[in-house]
Amino acid sequence: MIIHFLWTSSLCCRLDKLILEAISNLKEPNGSDRASIASYIEDQYWAPANLRKLLATKLKFLSANGTLIKAKHKYRITPNTPVSVPKRSPKLLLEGRQKGSPKAQKKEINILTKSLVDADLSRMRGMTAQEAAAAAAQAIAEAEVAIAEAEEAAREAERAEAEAEAAQVFAKAAIKALKSISTSAMSIIMLRASCKS
Repeated sequence: MIIHFLWTSSLCCRLDKLILEAISNLKEPNGSDRASIASYIEDQYWAPANLRKLLATKLKFLSANGTLIKAKHKYRITPNTPVSVPKRSPKLLLEGRQKGSPKAQKKEINILTKSLVDADLSRMRGMTAQEAAAAAAQAIAEAEVAIAEAEEAAREAERAEAEAEAAQVFAKAAIKALKSISTSAMSIIMLRASCKS
């Protein structure tokens, strides 16, 4: 059974580039370990809460597909891998938004048709074991990112619900206070009117 996740792969691709950027900028002679790569990304970017878990999966994938070489828990870029460090503002979100940006980008949803699924199946049948392992690692990384995004959306919905409840309580208190004030004002007006008579 094949499970396809409907989400954009831009975050996943960006994480690949961020890992390569981190390793090339850290310039450690024997390669960089997972902790230093994670620290670099966290220092330069807003990172999701589960970055270290995503990073572990993505590093396995990049090692399996030959982009990185792993030796003694350190990762180096293979000599034939092109690395381009983008010229950009240093503080961008992993999702591609600037820090503090209130609007989330809309995600593209790829709807799979039977012909696309059949094409994927035929491509998978011709894979070597290494290609299948790399594809499986990629699918796991994509699933973990999708789960992280879903969890963040759920937390955001809970925050919005809590804010709505707080606003409703405030509105009720304000109405009650206004009624109390208007009742007191009416009492004062009536008292003054009765004193004048």
